[in-house]
Amino acid sequence: MTNSGPTGANDCPLNWPDQRRNLILFACCTGMQYLAAPVLYVGITQASLCRLLRADTRTSNLPATLFFAMTAMPALIAWVSPRVSALQRNMTICYGVSALMLAATALVLTLPVPNALKLAMVILQGGVSGAAMPAAIALLWEVIGRGSAESRRGLALSLAFGVGPILAVLGSLAQTALLGGDLFGLHFDGVDYPHGFVALFGFGAPIMALAAGLSQFFVVPPVPCEPEREPWSSVVGLLVGLPLMFAAVAFMQVAAATEEDAFRYLGYLSAVGATVGLVWHFRAILQQQVLLCATLVTILVYAGNMIPSNMNLYSREVLGIAADLNAGPQNLLRFGLKALAGLILGWLLTRTNPRMGILATSGILLASVLWAMLVTGPWYLYAIAIFGAGELVGVYAPNYIVSSSRPDELRRNMAFVTMLMAPAAPAGYLYGALVDLAKSNEWTAFGLTSEALGFRLSFFVCALFIAAGIAVAWVWLPSRPRPRDISPES
Repeated sequence: MTNSGPTGANDCPLNWPDQRRNLILFACCTGMQYLAAPVLYVGITQASLCRLLRADTRTSNLPATLFFAMTAMPALIAWVSPRVSALQRNMTICYGVSALMLAATALVLTLPVPNALKLAMVILQGGVSGAAMPAAIALLWEVIGRGSAESRRGLALSLAFGVGPILAVLGSLAQTALLGGDLFGLHFDGVDYPHGFVALFGFGAPIMALAAGLSQFFVVPPVPCEPEREPWSSVVGLLVGLPLMFAAVAFMQVAAATEEDAFRYLGYLSAVGATVGLVWHFRAILQQQVLLCATLVTILVYAGNMIPSNMNLYSREVLGIAADLNAGPQNLLRFGLKALAGLILGWLLTRTNPRMGILATSGILLASVLWAMLVTGPWYLYAIAIFGAGELVGVYAPNYIVSSSRPDELRRNMAFVTMLMAPAAPAGYLYGALVDLAKSNEWTAFGLTSEALGFRLSFFVCALFIAAGIAVAWVWLPSRPRPRDISPES
């Protein structure tokens, strides 16, 4: 095919109409993800629903914990189905599975079944979203990388990540209207439980179904030689690490329910085994000092991304308002400030260096946790708004690793970046366990109830993780990383 578009866009074999189609579809699919953000960004909504289902704080953090743990799946999917010709099919499957899971969750919430079954469904939805959505996003980026010239992607990125957060704000407004709450002086009565949550998850299903349908219309240029699946030996660390990671969470949950130390020790052993397996799988990356330090920074700071569930649950203590009534306003503030911060931080990156992107977003993330720990009254609500801006560390940490990678390493290293959320996943469980530990032992201090003290402790531990990541970045990461001139095998 020849390129009939403007000059300077000759790094794609597709003609301009096909490239334009891909760019528009990229923006539309990304927009659908943002519109369904109240249920796809697993954390606040699921935690508030778990609390209504009589779950403790530890269990209320499980949907977000499993979401982060399952983000290791894209690397496994890439191994199972490596062919370029399967990109559209795989993307459609990911979006379709997400749509079916949201519909199934809405259905179960309407049925006269025990709360335990409904709770299991909410937790499962978090895990399935963690597997399907990051995989869909990775496939989306690969399709746009193959199906459009680099010089033409600016418009698609502006539409996707400029208009996208605005769609997330609209989705959060709908969430507030359905669940109820107060927003900028306006009161929303909401819909009676569980119908508000049923509608919220139910509306997400056709949005994801639309994304699945749109993904069928991408044009992917064929490749001369399709990549073949690598041997089992190349992914043995991944195949060992993933099951052990889930086993660690399961054993810790059983230990908390039965108070049997044996299960707790099995959880510790499983966590160690998972760490060894994942480190072995990505040993080629971790042998490079800059990438090793960037990995450590990213995991430490990503541990801070696990705190929104506790921020939402703590609102009952600090504001006297049920968590579900704050879910909509918190998501709206979260995505609203994220949209504004995205513009400012993008400008900052063009004026500084890749390390500054990590330091700036990590600093904002730390500020949000300190705000949640120290601020009370109506101003507490803005902790999640600040968090939304700091959450963009999920963009700037990968950008640093991209800057540290050679072109032949990019695909492998970006799969690795996606997996870095998985090692941070247990932090969410830890935050919930701290609250339950303080409550069960009736710890009190500074005039706080035991539950309030537990939440403050979880914020403090979260702040320590983020501060440690900032310290490592400041001391050991070069401001302008350069790829090492070494062979991929070394």
